Amino acid sequence: MMFSKRQLSTFAILAGGLAGSVAHAQSIDEALRLYKKQDFKEAAIAFFDVLQNDANPDHRDQAEIYLAETLRKDGFLMPALFYYQDLFGAGRGNRYYLNAVEGLLAVQRELHDPLWVPTLINEKLDPEGFGQLDPDKIAQINYLVGEASFRRKAYTDARAFLEYVPPESPLHPKARYLLGILAVRAGDGEGAQGHFKSILTAIDVDNANDEMKRVRNLALLAAGRNAYGLGRFEEASDFYHQVPRFADLWFSAMYENSWALFRQEKYGQALGELQSVTSPYFSKRHIPEAFVIQGTAYFANCQWDRVRRSVSRYKKVYEPMLNQLRSYLDESREPVDYYRDIVADGNGRFSVEAAREVRRIQRFKDFHFVLTHMAWEREQLDLVKVWKGSRFAEDLKVIIDKERGNGERFAGQVARAKLKEIMAALQNFQNQVNILDFEVADAERQWLEQGQEILKGRRARLPRPEIPNDQWQHWSFDREYWQDELGYIQHTMRSECL
Repeated sequence: MMFSKRQLSTFAILAGGLAGSVAHAQSIDEALRLYKKQDFKEAAIAFFDVLQNDANPDHRDQAEIYLAETLRKDGFLMPALFYYQDLFGAGRGNRYYLNAVEGLLAVQRELHDPLWVPTLINEKLDPEGFGQLDPDKIAQINYLVGEASFRRKAYTDARAFLEYVPPESPLHPKARYLLGILAVRAGDGEGAQGHFKSILTAIDVDNANDEMKRVRNLALLAAGRNAYGLGRFEEASDFYHQVPRFADLWFSAMYENSWALFRQEKYGQALGELQSVTSPYFSKRHIPEAFVIQGTAYFANCQWDRVRRSVSRYKKVYEPMLNQLRSYLDESREPVDYYRDIVADGNGRFSVEAAREVRRIQRFKDFHFVLTHMAWEREQLDLVKVWKGSRFAEDLKVIIDKERGNGERFAGQVARAKLKEIMAALQNFQNQVNILDFEVADAERQWLEQGQEILKGRRARLPRPEIPNDQWQHWSFDREYWQDELGYIQHTMRSECL
């Protein structure tokens, strides 16, 4: 992942020979004085000087841990990670080992790091050493290793570590969420519901921070999906309806609830949800399945003209998108190209809509946050006057450039996997649309053979939908969308089947 300090020094000597160097000849006491004054720029280069030139190994170790701390406090998180890692790699024999572990965990939180620190902790798991940390940090380690195991599909290990995240930890709801997903994958739907419901109980939505609200909404969405998978469609709708309006996952809740309502034969409500998610407010969302559900609902009610309209809309937008993605993914390219194309809205190679869909997944967001921060760090290096022309600055550039390349490669792999997932889903929807197209043609043929009318003119206005209680009132749609109406739209439908 990251290269060693010895490898870095070899490279930096060569680079320093070209760039020149600035001699500081600082003592550890002077460096500590600058650190206490919070003069972090001067302190950092002073600690680096001690690290490179002091003959006393204790002084060098002390300089290295303080250099890492100084860089972290000054916002240079990836270089800080490098120096923490060096001490961490020395093991428990180094007196700053636990400080390095704590530093790595702090960097992971601040950098939203999805890769570097979790990989280090997982590869060099040290239960005896980690057991000396405070409970919050032990919980963070258990969660990071559990999540890393989950992503590797080492589900037994994942379950063991996630179970050890205690209720008092702020990471407990996230651990329960992953345990719920593990239960779903193991075929234990009831156990999964228990995990998801425990999250809803544990998080007080009125006092929760944004991250905990997001986890609660994820649990609601997962509980809805799980109930749907268990065939409990009304229960699924209950969970979907609890996702707050205008929350980030509200769109997904309405989108998925349309299937749950369809399975309850509440076709008018299903179409109402679809009208909300296809409104201009959600114009930047990826909505291929909406037209599949819409067409299927109309087919169930023998409204052939409306089925054809849904099929036509799908084919106009999503057939070209599928063809673009198939061509793009068939070509050979470096992982970094996938990342850069996603950031550039497809770069003209595939649709903006697909690029946006990739950018919405949390893992891509985390990688993008790290890479954006590294780009900022790289720019800042040239602005620090006291570091200019020094070997220290050259070392930091090497660290950042190396890890930025690694990060773009991993982000590209995430992007490619998601694009393949989108392509597979589009192919599945395309198959469903083709079946609808065939079935509606066959149904129309049968009606014509029976002398039935298949062409529809203007349909008569149907009675208004049922009003749940006196807190509601009916408001007819007048071809204008208002934000306050989204999520409350319902259609009235009459079956036209013979």
